[in-house]
Amino acid sequence: MNLSISLALLFVIIKTTKGALPDYCPGWNIPEDEIAKYEDYRAFQLPQTLEYCRVGTENDSSTPTGFPAKFCTGEWLTRPTFSDDSATGGLTTEQKYLCEVSKKGVKASGRGSYIGVSRKGRSEGWLDIVRSTAEDSFDNFVMTDRDDKAVVYYLSLTATERQNLLEGDKFDTIQPMLNELKVSPIVDKVTDCGSDNPYPMVRINVQTSSDLTSVSDLVSALISSDSTLCSGTCGGGPGCTVTWHESASGGEVVVEGVNSPKTFAEKVVGDVGLEEYVRDVSTDMPFIKDNLDAAWIIQSGNRTDVESHTPFWDRGITGSGVTVGVADSGLDHQSCYFYDSANKVNFGNNINVGGRTIGLHENLQSRKVVQYVGFAGNDEGENGGHGTHVAGSVLGNGNNGLHNGMAYDAKVAFYDIGQPKAQYLDVPGNLAADMFPYAKRVGSNIHTNSWGSNANVYSGGARQIDEYTFDNQDFLVLVAAGNSGGDGSSQFPGSLGSPATSKNCLAVGATENENLAGSQGFNDNDLAYFSSRGPAYDGRIKPDLVAPGYTIKSANSAEFPSDGHCSFVDMAGTSMATPVTAGAAALVQQYFEDGFYPKGKKSPSDGFKPMGALVKAVLINEAQRILPSAGPNANFQGSGWPNMDQGHGVVELDATLNFHDVFQQQGLYARGDFNDMGKTSFSAASDPPVEVKFKSTGVECVGGEDKQFRATLSWFDRPASTSSSRSLVNDLDIVVTGDDNSVHYPNGGSGRDNLNNVESVAFTPTKGVEYTVKISVDSMSEDAPQPYAYVVSGCFESPDRPNTGGGIFGGGLDLPWKEIGYAAGGIAAVALLAFIGVMGVRAFAGRTPKRNNAYKAGGYKTKSPMANRRSSAQARRSTGGSLTGTGFLGQGRKGSSAKSSAHKPQMSIGLGNIKRASGTASKTKYHGKVANTFNSKKWDSMV
Repeated sequence: MNLSISLALLFVIIKTTKGALPDYCPGWNIPEDEIAKYEDYRAFQLPQTLEYCRVGTENDSSTPTGFPAKFCTGEWLTRPTFSDDSATGGLTTEQKYLCEVSKKGVKASGRGSYIGVSRKGRSEGWLDIVRSTAEDSFDNFVMTDRDDKAVVYYLSLTATERQNLLEGDKFDTIQPMLNELKVSPIVDKVTDCGSDNPYPMVRINVQTSSDLTSVSDLVSALISSDSTLCSGTCGGGPGCTVTWHESASGGEVVVEGVNSPKTFAEKVVGDVGLEEYVRDVSTDMPFIKDNLDAAWIIQSGNRTDVESHTPFWDRGITGSGVTVGVADSGLDHQSCYFYDSANKVNFGNNINVGGRTIGLHENLQSRKVVQYVGFAGNDEGENGGHGTHVAGSVLGNGNNGLHNGMAYDAKVAFYDIGQPKAQYLDVPGNLAADMFPYAKRVGSNIHTNSWGSNANVYSGGARQIDEYTFDNQDFLVLVAAGNSGGDGSSQFPGSLGSPATSKNCLAVGATENENLAGSQGFNDNDLAYFSSRGPAYDGRIKPDLVAPGYTIKSANSAEFPSDGHCSFVDMAGTSMATPVTAGAAALVQQYFEDGFYPKGKKSPSDGFKPMGALVKAVLINEAQRILPSAGPNANFQGSGWPNMDQGHGVVELDATLNFHDVFQQQGLYARGDFNDMGKTSFSAASDPPVEVKFKSTGVECVGGEDKQFRATLSWFDRPASTSSSRSLVNDLDIVVTGDDNSVHYPNGGSGRDNLNNVESVAFTPTKGVEYTVKISVDSMSEDAPQPYAYVVSGCFESPDRPNTGGGIFGGGLDLPWKEIGYAAGGIAAVALLAFIGVMGVRAFAGRTPKRNNAYKAGGYKTKSPMANRRSSAQARRSTGGSLTGTGFLGQGRKGSSAKSSAHKPQMSIGLGNIKRASGTASKTKYHGKVANTFNSKKWDSMV
């Protein structure tokens, strides 16, 4: 069931009074007092978004009562539009609305679609009333909710069920849903078949109880009855292709090659035979290509003029054993960054996708390219190709040793969606059925997508990402936020584009990069001017985080490649930031699978397969804030944190993940084992909360921002309806309380969050206070599993490893802490450090503390290039320094510095002079195409 909750408005729906409806509406069926007032009908369609306010044809500068004026200052959408003809003796707008709703009437047989307005809020448990009354409760969901004073439901009911609900005291009105409300607003923005939309399609989201074969047959019959619907040649026609797939959340019928998405959608929702099956109808806008020192920024946020800090590479975390899915314009698989002379890419196998025969390469023994799905082509076929650069940023590994990817030992499952030099690319119409499953079948659990649209709506593509990741909880999808955030002189809030509006995806914006040469003015302290901004259409925080994207050096393609040719090129855009982050995600996956958690060193027996939500939680938990003083672009919409410009901040892995050989490493607590999801799942809204306690040690430790206590909850939510004005379905909560009576809420708020499915708490703890992290259910759409993952970091005693974050060595030395007790262990460590101070012994191999408040024993503080960005500066890494002093907390001094031989600066993306990309960020448009049927996993086969 879809539980879709809209923007909290400032008024309560007022029940209409009985009027003379029969006087002006002959043939009426439903009395006026069972229909909501027109003002309310308009209002509950509007989410908190700029995009929706710009859509439609109703020129009305006013906004509904109570709706925030700053979000709607021009055109805004009411579906359908009713004109006012009272000046010429006709009906008023409200009279027309009431008459049309009344005439639609109650469906005599089968199930009809209705809008119900409850008398009290969601917290009163009215959803349970609906479930107990309506037999098919899965297809009844919250459509909007208003300040918890009234709830608007989408209801699929029989006539008897409707009457039973009305006769109780729970609902004010239950009225027939007008057809136009089932059509996503994005349909109004899409052009007909033509040069600007060469692959038009329509997606029909159907009820869970539907027989999808019967529904697709009805759609095919509709096409046959009207020759104008599919007579063109769009999408490789003539004619249309009808396909369908099933998932745990219902099903979807996709029609490719339609002449006009708008006309086709109107036909579908107006068809009497389809009414009881169709939940909503949507489409996609034509997509846009959201076109270094990235390695050190991503891994540690720390670089000096002579060395880059790559602690994950230094410990063998390079993406080994991980496969990353990449969908893009094409891949020059002959480039040295991907080439394997013993296992060349060979399209010896053909498969059928949506009636199209395409080539398929699969070879798990390949050095790099284990899969190549030739959906649109079988190579890049041009110089400076977008897809080759993107794949190189994730995992390229060339024989020149320069500009390799973030996870340079990972492999790629590539999905080709472009033809050489084409303006538009050919994206499958159904990502959940025809793209993601291919990557997953060769072992990929991370999929990166540097493309999207300019439409800030919950599109069919966004919904499909949510659908697939909900059904496959070990699969993380990354999407570029877009390149529409500004033009260099102005900033554009709400410029985020779908499918980055997906709830479950990790939406990535772009920062500038620090220029090693120092001559181009680049720095990593601010958002790139072009990076698209939130909020998402319903007010959610997007992008989720940001990463280097202006500019990036990575693999270059050739129009006529030779085997093993090697070159690289600069590119800029959120397209570049997204694969850099995907490479970071691959490192996080390897960290857990290789068993670095909880001891901070590789231990295969501790390894587990992380949920996609855990990888997402880690990346967000460690993200570092761009301060207003350093990054005005990153704080354009406000100085709060997180915000709608930078999301949760800049990726920095070792701000959360720790290692055993790091002095005074912070504590870490993580939960989200895919193979043991029963331990991190709620099965019903009545489930008791989960509570974990952490004792703040007060000892300064390495990690996080300014010794912060951070806790991040993430869950892959059920997909919502594309017609919903709010996308959250299952609402979980996290809050941190202290035994000093302090309360800390997520996402910078002063109360619970009922918009986002990522909730992150960050605050500076008080020494000695015990903090309780509490995770609970606020509401769930049904009594079915909702997995979640969470991570906690800070200067505390970890329940998983009591020495972390509070002992002298954090997670470092394998002393028998649990056996000898924490206090005794601390005494032993103090004695050991005192011995080191007296003898002047060399410091441990590894790095010195990176925060300027982290090295209390020697009083050694330095500032890094990142000091302006974060509130705590970082100290330079040294593997050869010595530590002297006169005992514990004596007068130490910095020993001689030596560059670490373990550093691999040649593996950084973009060592060397960074040049500005000529012109503006790339904006090549492309659009998706439909494909064949795939039956997604159900819960009973997944858990």
